[in-house]
Amino acid sequence: MSECAKSKRAKSECAKSEWREVSVCGGVRSERVMGSLLDLEFLRFLRSCRKYSNELSAADDGREVCVAGWLHDKRDLGGVLFALIRDRGGVTQVTLRKETVGEEMLERFRKISRESVVAVIGVLKAEKRAPRGFEIVPKRVEVLSEAKPELPLDVTGRVPANLDTRLDARFMDLRSERVKQIFLLRARVLKLAREFLDARGFVEINTPKIVSTATEGGAALFPISYFEREAFLNQSPQLYKQMMMASGFDAVYEIGPIFRAEEHDTTKHLNEATSLDVEVAFADHEYVMSLLEDLVVHIYEGVAEYEGLKALNISLEVPKKPFERITYEKALELLAEEGIEMEWGEDLSTLAEKTLGELIGAHYFITDWPCEIKPYYAMPCRSRCE
Repeated sequence: MSECAKSKRAKSECAKSEWREVSVCGGVRSERVMGSLLDLEFLRFLRSCRKYSNELSAADDGREVCVAGWLHDKRDLGGVLFALIRDRGGVTQVTLRKETVGEEMLERFRKISRESVVAVIGVLKAEKRAPRGFEIVPKRVEVLSEAKPELPLDVTGRVPANLDTRLDARFMDLRSERVKQIFLLRARVLKLAREFLDARGFVEINTPKIVSTATEGGAALFPISYFEREAFLNQSPQLYKQMMMASGFDAVYEIGPIFRAEEHDTTKHLNEATSLDVEVAFADHEYVMSLLEDLVVHIYEGVAEYEGLKALNISLEVPKKPFERITYEKALELLAEEGIEMEWGEDLSTLAEKTLGELIGAHYFITDWPCEIKPYYAMPCRSRCE
């Protein structure tokens, strides 16, 4: 027998000696290794039967269900303990009454610290007073990962945390309802954009993010070392999209990161951002504006029906089409009336864009820009090019 085989056999024998059976419940065997739950059968069981909280309702009254997540909060009233188990779908109330679950389970649950990861198997009961109109009476509770009693921040939000604390404990900050909904909302927006463009025959592409030269003028680049050569993080997929048009792909889009080394002292910056870039051939600017109108409205409609907006205190109104169109010249006139003087040919500043947005009060397009401030790949208007 080789030394490698002997080593594997020794490890196998060692592992066997460490495993011990502790209970059997519902045909699922619980085993522990060196004091911590390592039950592959139970994890497979969770994978097959676990439900998110938003997948359950009072209509499931009397059914045996399984939930798993973080112990969000608990309230101990002596003979009864109410616990909230949080998962991606929301929170589920677990109710432990001494006469129902027994003294042993009640005492064991009392010792579980907040933010511990737990799995609960029990019977769902309709209960109007519970947060979601139902509660779970547990038959089995397993602690999958125990949290320390003292936490760096309060996930419930009752005790606010400053930004430094939130960033230092970002993994816990992500557990808060508001931050979670921001991520879920972002995912919804990306899904809606892809659905819209895919349905119209667009091809999704992925372009390089390490480049040797700038793709757009006027934007600073982040230099990096690329095998003893200088390279840069890409600030736009524009030139690659143009290549796709010259190759006959006709309609492409990309959702990906862009990088711009621009100094900033506000929350609005483009050092690292995600852009949605669209490129289409055999079309004029009117078609492109119409396409973008339809895309924006499609995303608004899909987001407006999302229940997570309540957690963000957002009330969304779907914009009406067509969006207003004003010329560059008209934009300068409107800004001048507000005391913002601009020379012909200047690009719009952040203040100018914000002022125009407040004046128009809705989505809008600015057309007929001076050629001199537009990049070379923008098609000039043949009737006028100033």
